[in-house]
Amino acid sequence: MNKKKSPTRQNGETLASTAKPGGSPKGRERQNPKIIELEKQVAELTSGWQRTQADFLNFKKQIADDRVKLINDANADLILEILPVLDNFQLAAKHTPRDLADNVWAQGINQIEKQLELILNNSGLIKIESVGQPFDAELHEAIEEVESKEKSGTIVEEVLAGYTLDDKLIRAAKVKVSK
Repeated sequence: MNKKKSPTRQNGETLASTAKPGGSPKGRERQNPKIIELEKQVAELTSGWQRTQADFLNFKKQIADDRVKLINDANADLILEILPVLDNFQLAAKHTPRDLADNVWAQGINQIEKQLELILNNSGLIKIESVGQPFDAELHEAIEEVESKEKSGTIVEEVLAGYTLDDKLIRAAKVKVSK
């Protein structure tokens, strides 16, 4: 025959022998002030640990967000430095003499311009469409008002292209606007 042992305390006394009639051993232990104090400490420590864990996760998220922002800002700065090079390629292509239009070297320079433009576009750079559009002070910088057949306030010529990067303006387009 297998006898079940009664649960015992550390001093060897069985819980069954210390239980009051009608009360459970578990209920009696909960009334012990030392146990109540330890349970409070466990609850406080658990709560503190949970707050610390949440703070750490928020910290990790903030660091990741800061890293992304730093990378985006660095990319924007680099692209701003490269834009004048793209402008010069575009200006050179625009003013290529007609007798050099079929020249292999001139065509190679035009291909370099297109390649640079493609790389910048793949990095999130978007050219602001200006000519024929209404003037928008947030996207355009008017450098001159000119007589035109177009409706007043319409952009008739783009002097320097404007760009956005990741939906943020990094350079306003310099334009001529009809009177």
